[in-house]
Amino acid sequence: MPTDADPLLARCRFRVSRRSRHLRITVSARNGLTVTRPSHVSLAQAAAFVDSRREWIERQMAKLDVVEPATPPQTLHLRLTDESLQVQYIETPRTAARLHEAANRLTLHLDPERPENGRAALRAWLKRRAHAALEPRLKQLSTGLALPYNQLSLRLQRTRWGSCSNRRNISLNAKLLFLPEPLVRHVLIHELAHTVHLDHSAAFWALVERHDPHWRTHRDALRGAGPLVPAWLEEA
Repeated sequence: MPTDADPLLARCRFRVSRRSRHLRITVSARNGLTVTRPSHVSLAQAAAFVDSRREWIERQMAKLDVVEPATPPQTLHLRLTDESLQVQYIETPRTAARLHEAANRLTLHLDPERPENGRAALRAWLKRRAHAALEPRLKQLSTGLALPYNQLSLRLQRTRWGSCSNRRNISLNAKLLFLPEPLVRHVLIHELAHTVHLDHSAAFWALVERHDPHWRTHRDALRGAGPLVPAWLEEA
C-alpha cells in the first residue's frame, strides 16, 4: 500500500475491530483521521475505501483547521439547544473549582495551578445540561414511537454517541449538545430501536428507517461530526 506516495493514506490511523461489521472512517480533533476495519477486511481494501471517500475526508479534515483550539473555551456553542454561552474565568488560588451559570454566561472560579479541576467542572456542567436537554427529547420519542426504555444515563465518551443495554438502559454522550437537532434525533431513534433489536440486523435498520427515512444521510453526517466537538473537550 503506497502510503508514502499518498499523503492522505499517510495520515490515516488504521485499526482493527472485532465488533465492527463495516469499514468506518472518523475525523476528530483528538485522533485525526482514523479508519476502523473488521478483521475480515484487508488493509488494501481499507485503503481502497479511503480512496473512494477522498473528497468527503478532505472536507472533514479542512474543518479541523477552524475548530476551537484545545484551550479553555471562551464560548460554548450548543447547537442542539441553539445557545451560545460566554465563559468567564476568575483565578482563585488554592481553592476548589466552582462554576456558576447566569444570563447566558458561565463563571468559572479556578486555581490556575490546577487547570484540570476547572476542566472537570466544565465537563460536569456539560453532563447536567445534556441530561436536561436530552431526557425530554428521548421521552417524547419513546412515547411517540411506542419504543419504551428503562433508564437514561449521560456520559462523556470519546467514540460512541450512544448505547443501549439488554435491559433497555440507554446511555447518551453529552457531546450531543454540540450537534444539530436532526443528527441528535437520529441517535435517539437508533438507540430506541435497540430496545427491540440489540444487533444491527436488517430488522433493526428497517425499524430505524420507519422512523427516520433519511437515516443513511444522518448516519454519514454523524460520522463526520467529530470536528463539531470542541478540541478542549476532546483533550479532556
